[in-house]
Amino acid sequence: MGHPDIREWGSGEDAVSADKPTSRRIPWGPLMVVVIGGLLFLLGARRLFLRHHFGLVEALYCCLAIIPAALLLLIFDYVLHHARLVSLMVLFVAVVLVVSSPVFDVALGLALMGAIAGPALGEWKLRLRQPAPANGGENKESK
Repeated sequence: MGHPDIREWGSGEDAVSADKPTSRRIPWGPLMVVVIGGLLFLLGARRLFLRHHFGLVEALYCCLAIIPAALLLLIFDYVLHHARLVSLMVLFVAVVLVVSSPVFDVALGLALMGAIAGPALGEWKLRLRQPAPANGGENKESK
């Protein structure tokens, strides 16, 4: 028996075919990040609403806090890829900031959703610009 021949590798059930396109699979990772970002945003907005004091100054604080929140995400991503154990310290700092400040809670939620929505919208616009195949997606050479 030995190792399967290269010609046999694509013949299994896991092979990609036109019947089961991979584009229909749900990307769970980005979806979970958007859901967590939305929950953080709603939690912070609720905490600001319960204070009975949300004005222009707090809205400005939320907008300005997006920059440090995005910087914290960038540092967390870098540390996660290079020293996974140390990323727990950055995660602990993020939790302390979220618990202590509803403004940072809103900003971190917006930064998380923006980190996923930006590339997703760019990919979506790229797909809209590509012309659809004239023959309905069939490849004449493969027949």
